[in-house]
Order: sequence, then structure tokens, then C-alpha cells
Amino acid sequence: MQEVIFFFDDSGVFHKNAPGHYFIYAGYVFTNREELNSARRKYINANKKLKKALGRADELKAVNLSFKHKRSLFNAVKEYNSVAVVVDLDRIYDYVLANKKSICRYKDYVLKRCVKNKLKQLIADGIISKDEDVTIRIYIDEQLTATNGYYDLRDSIKEELKYGIVNFDYGKIHHHLFDADVTVSIEYCDSSKNYMIQASDILANRIWSSYIMNKSELRKIDNHMTLTIP
Repeated sequence: MQEVIFFFDDSGVFHKNAPGHYFIYAGYVFTNREELNSARRKYINANKKLKKALGRADELKAVNLSFKHKRSLFNAVKEYNSVAVVVDLDRIYDYVLANKKSICRYKDYVLKRCVKNKLKQLIADGIISKDEDVTIRIYIDEQLTATNGYYDLRDSIKEELKYGIVNFDYGKIHHHLFDADVTVSIEYCDSSKNYMIQASDILANRIWSSYIMNKSELRKIDNHMTLTIP
């Protein structure tokens, strides 16, 4: 059974008056457990060393670390495949930003686009096959999400990957990716207990900061794919 594992965290505020005007989902992608375990060990090691140096016992989040310290954590896992989706909030229609439900739907939409984009690349590169059963596991930093929102996102991703969808509003057909069975699971995680979510936090903040500080060199990352929306 093929398995693709995604970890995501976000950076920025999805609001029309948000400072910086960008919202980011970013994280890491693995196609085998050995590679995932290797990345986790390297991040834990770097994390423990930094905590000892700083004399801290709490979770190391990008928001309360210096650029130097964030870079050391980023460097620990920069060799692994990563993805990001960047939303330019200045170009989003006002009706999308009008209420929490429409914002949640749009955030689900961009996350789905990011996942599908990466899977398409993995198929094109011959890393996974569209003709074999596949399990997609998605781990996201814990957030306030209604139960029906969880099922909507999971089912929406599965439907598009296995069957494709027709967007009646725009007359577009989004073709399916897989000709075999697709299983999708989504888990919202407590970041203090998930080191790859913590690593995703550092990555998302790096990409968000690159736009805020106008430093495109921070986005020059090997083995990385970025999707910009709209």
C-alpha cells in the first residue's frame, strides 16, 4: 500500500485587515516511514539542543524565537520534501472574507489544492503510482474546527483525488489523480506533542516572513514546492 504523509501548520491571519496581507500553509511530505522517522529524530535533536542552550522547557514556536534560532531548526530538516500554499489576501474577494464559515471553506480549498499539487508531482516523478491503492494522511496543527468541517475536508479531498470534480461556478473540470482506491485521514494535532508540526510552524513562518520582509531568498529551498493563490 502506498502512503503519503503530510504535516501542516499556518502563518499569518486570514483577515482583510491582517498585517502583512499573506496567509501561509506550509509543511513536510513523506512517502515512507523510514524517512519520516529520520526527519523527526533530526528535528528532536536540534530542538533539544536549542532548548538546552536557551534554558527553556516550553514548546519552541517561531513567534518567540530569533531569526538565528529559527534558522537552526529549519536547517535540521531542510533536506526533506516540503510544500507551501501562499494566499495573497489583497486579491481575495470580500465575500470570502465576510464570515468565519466562508473563511474556513476557503482555507480548506487552498489546503486541498496544495495536497493535490504535490501528489500530482509525485506521480509525474514516478515516486508514487496512480494505478495503486494509496493512503493519504494529513496532520494539521490543532485549530477550532467543527466535526462536520473535518468530514467535509476529508471527503472533499478524497472525492477530487479519486473521481475529480466539476466546478459549476466557473465551468472547470478538475480531473481525478488516481485510478485505484484512495483513503484519506485527517488529524488535528497538539503541536507540543508533534515535532513535525513544530517543524512546519518554523517553515510556515519563514515563508510568511519572506514576504513581509521582501526577502525572496528565504523561499529558495531545495526539494520545495510552492503554490500561490489566487
